[in-house]
Amino acid sequence: MLEEKLVEKPAMEGIEDLRPTPPGSARTWTWGVFAQAWATMMVNSGTFSSGAALLSLGLSVPETLLAQSCGAVILLAGLILNASAGVKYGIPFPVFARSSFGSGGAHFCTLSRGAVAIMWLSFQCWQGVLGIHAALGQVVGRARLRSWGRLGEHLDVAKLVILLLYLGLHAVLIQLGPAKLKRCISSVLPFMVMGILGIAVWAAFLCPVQEALVAAEESTPESIGSKSIAFFAAMNSSIGTWSTLVLNVCDLSRFSPTQKDQALGQALGVPVPFVATLFIGMWLAGATTVAYGKAVWQIPDCFAHWPSMVSVLAGLVLAAATLLVNVLANIISPINDLMNVAPNHFTYRGCGFFVLILSVAVCPWWTFSGRITFVLNFLSGYAMITGAIAGIFMADYWILRRRQLNVEELYTKTGVNWKALLAVLLGAAPLIPGFVDALIHQGGSAGHLVSPVWGHLYSGFSFLFSWSVAGTSYLLLSLGEFRTLRSKELEFSNIASSSSEYSSPNSNSM
Repeated sequence: MLEEKLVEKPAMEGIEDLRPTPPGSARTWTWGVFAQAWATMMVNSGTFSSGAALLSLGLSVPETLLAQSCGAVILLAGLILNASAGVKYGIPFPVFARSSFGSGGAHFCTLSRGAVAIMWLSFQCWQGVLGIHAALGQVVGRARLRSWGRLGEHLDVAKLVILLLYLGLHAVLIQLGPAKLKRCISSVLPFMVMGILGIAVWAAFLCPVQEALVAAEESTPESIGSKSIAFFAAMNSSIGTWSTLVLNVCDLSRFSPTQKDQALGQALGVPVPFVATLFIGMWLAGATTVAYGKAVWQIPDCFAHWPSMVSVLAGLVLAAATLLVNVLANIISPINDLMNVAPNHFTYRGCGFFVLILSVAVCPWWTFSGRITFVLNFLSGYAMITGAIAGIFMADYWILRRRQLNVEELYTKTGVNWKALLAVLLGAAPLIPGFVDALIHQGGSAGHLVSPVWGHLYSGFSFLFSWSVAGTSYLLLSLGEFRTLRSKELEFSNIASSSSEYSSPNSNSM
């Protein structure tokens, strides 16, 4: 096979992780592994928090769940479609990006994807830090932790020390390499599921479910326009949260033996765990509002209401689960993205340590301190870029090339495909006014820089708009290449047909 021949070439790229994964023993990600891996990623503190945060848009609990469910279905479709090339050719995301963007243009895809993954890594790390900090506060006293000194409104010395130690654990796993991570998935997932279910049981003891869901709905929601706009904003946020994985899902699917494994595994591991975790997050927010007069919408905040030993165990489980999700979803891909820049000079471990440094530079204690900022400005902001890239990937692979790639050509220098870059610009440009306005406006009621139309386009449709416009633009710009590819296919088909007719008398005479 072509893939196996490429693997045998010692000069190809010089980095093992960028070479095609050959069929056989290396393809160990069956549907069960995919389902567990995605469930592990979905059942996390970020998903839990976003459920309650989205209620600030003014939607009811059923409306929010419906919007998020629609987003999960769209997300699943994108994952399955973009995972196909990884299964068929065994190539990782940086190599797959070269088919549509060229070897040089692929750097734009990988670095932009890596940047947003680092931001998500930063958020997840901060959630782990908050969990450990809250658990320690239950044991030694929050006053004692605060006595170490404060460095800002949301940061003190104790949290900074925990953050550095926590990143040190990430560094240890990076040093060991990614091979051992799959063994942790099946062991960590049960504890995460039991933890989320335990929170649901606690919420049920605080007050009746119906009363909790009514209390969860914001009495004074953020002003975002009509309910339709709020619905699409909630749907868009669920897609945007995992839009980076839509791009680099080849990094995982290249280890899958069949298309059925990746499709079935993701279908089982994405929608149900995602929506269930969202619901429990909203349920708890309402229950704590009734019981304590203030909504608890982040898992670490629960620890203040639990016994000390329970908080410590919960904090350790949260930290361990977040650590696994970080390495699995938010570290391996940025490492590959950075190595793709200079594969013969950058090392796996060196890029991994650099990724950790960048996650601290995001300043998560400040960046992720507000609900509306987190849901809209962060999620929708990067979704307009990842959506455009995903649209081009799908248009190129499924329509233009009809799932036929020249793998050997992907490992040669092909320059930059300006059509793909222009298509990204066309898909993202109309969203930029709303994005800038959201960054400056910060959820207030006055001081908008642009008309509401641009703001609604950005907040409610950043992924779907950029995906459709960029994909369509790319196909229109590539009409000439499309005709060339179809002519080559027709020529090959005629040759094959002639060959078949020529050999048929002999075959009939046998």
